[in-house]
This record gives sequence, structure tokens and C-alpha cells, in this order.
Amino acid sequence: MFISDETLRVVHLVAKYQSITSAAEHLNKVPSALSYTIKKLEESCGVELFLRKGRYIELTPAGEYFIEHSKTILNDLDALRRNTTLIHSGVEQELTIAVNNIVPTAAIVEFICDFEQTFPSTRLTIDSQVYNGCWDVLYTKKANLVIGAPHAVPSTEGIISESIGHLEWDFVVGPNHPLASQLQPLENSALRQYPAVCIRDTAINFVPQQAWLLEGQKPVFVPDFAMAIALIERNLAIGYIPHHLASPKLNSGTLIKKPMRGHKHATQLFLAARSEGAGKVSRWCLDYLLAPSFRSKLYGGG
Repeated sequence: MFISDETLRVVHLVAKYQSITSAAEHLNKVPSALSYTIKKLEESCGVELFLRKGRYIELTPAGEYFIEHSKTILNDLDALRRNTTLIHSGVEQELTIAVNNIVPTAAIVEFICDFEQTFPSTRLTIDSQVYNGCWDVLYTKKANLVIGAPHAVPSTEGIISESIGHLEWDFVVGPNHPLASQLQPLENSALRQYPAVCIRDTAINFVPQQAWLLEGQKPVFVPDFAMAIALIERNLAIGYIPHHLASPKLNSGTLIKKPMRGHKHATQLFLAARSEGAGKVSRWCLDYLLAPSFRSKLYGGG
């Protein structure tokens, strides 16, 4: 049994207005044409979809079921037409963006909001990566572009990249940690005695790296900076935290920033993408993420 989308729309309109005449006026058709469409559908299904009550009609239980379960079909048909047109015009149906876990969340949230308003039909996936995992997913084509890939691009073949600034780090300890009271720059010999909190590099095909871990020092691996900060606040471990995350904790006194003999350099971050196959969505993202307004939301324009 074949049911056209035009037939589905006729049935839905008649059910909405509870009147063949009103539905016909909406479609600029004569009522007899809609009556014929409904009659043929009922004959094909072998059931009555509507009960006629004078000028008005109402759905039968079978009609209610038909309306409820055909909504998805109509929505899918509309999405099929819309997405086919978008793909023809160069708009990607889906996009995966990897984000370095050290990139400020608020900036990414605002980007997602603007993205959804501009491309409501494109499925967006945001994937968090750590260190070289950012480059890994780009080179293995698991992501279309990366926000905050660290350091320089490993190889320029098939990849475009541009610096989006530098992220500063603070070395911090808990307020009751043995190192909290020391005033002189900390030496590695003293630091090595205490566990370092680390977030494991997500790279598979690249050599994994550590943001900071001394030789012979015990690491405590955690999934994110929220847990890392909580452990440092509890004086269980020490380590480097991105400045934008450490700053409110330093202001409240739950973390203590310490001078280091060899302080960790700021991390240069890149916006990177695969050069082939970039459609309208990818190009819009690149323009948006390279704009001064976005950079200012990251690190104050750093």
C-alpha cells in the first residue's frame, strides 16, 4: 500500500480543522478533491479514519493512531528534502569539532549557541581531547576541525592551522600543603616528593605527552580539571592548572600559587582543520573562531 506525502498532509489538515471545507480552503482546493483523497485512503487501509458529524468530522480511534504515528513520517520527509537541498548547496549534514580540554568552556558554549542558530539542520558533535589527542583525531579524520590544538602542527600535509593565542598556567598547591608556606622558588627536588595530578593524553597514534610530571614523581591520573583542582585543594597532589580555571580559586584562597625555579611556558594553541572537503559550515566555523571577538572570549585576546 502506497501512501503519498500529499495524502498524509491532507489527512493531517482535515484532522486539525475538523472540517474538509476549511482544510480545502487552506490548500486552495475544492472540498470534493479532499473527500476523494480521504475516501481512497480509507478504502486502501480498510478502516474509517473520520466520523462525519454534519459539517464537522472527528477522528476515529484508528484515525487518532494514524495521525500520531504519521507525524514522524512527515517530519522525516521534510528533513530529507531540507537536508538534500543543504548538501547540494555545500552545507555539511554533520560536523565534529575536537576541543582541547584546556580551552575555556564558556567560549565554546557561546560558539555552539551561535552555530545552532546559523545551521539548525547540521548535527554538531563537540569532542573533548587532551594534548596530542587533538592532533590525533584530526589526522585520523575523526574530527573536521580542532579548537586549541597545542604547539605547532606536526605536519602541514592536508592540514591548515592558525594560532589563536597562548594559554597561561599557574602552579598551585592546597592551602595546607607542606609547600604552601615556602617563599622561595620551588626546586624540582622538593616537588618530586609529592604526587602530581595529571590528565592523561588522549592520543593513540601520536606519542602521549604530560602537561607536567617530573622524572620519578608519582602521577595521579584524573579525567578532568574539576577533579584535579578538587584534589589539589585537599592537599593530596600538586600541579599546573590553566590560569582561567585557577584564578577564582586563588582569589578565594582555596589554592595557593607558588613560584617555580623552572616555570612551565604558556601553551600556544591553534585552530586546525583538514584542508580537503571543507563545506559552508566548516568555512563559517573557521571565520567565527578566528575572529577577534572569539579570541577575546578565550584569553582576553591573548
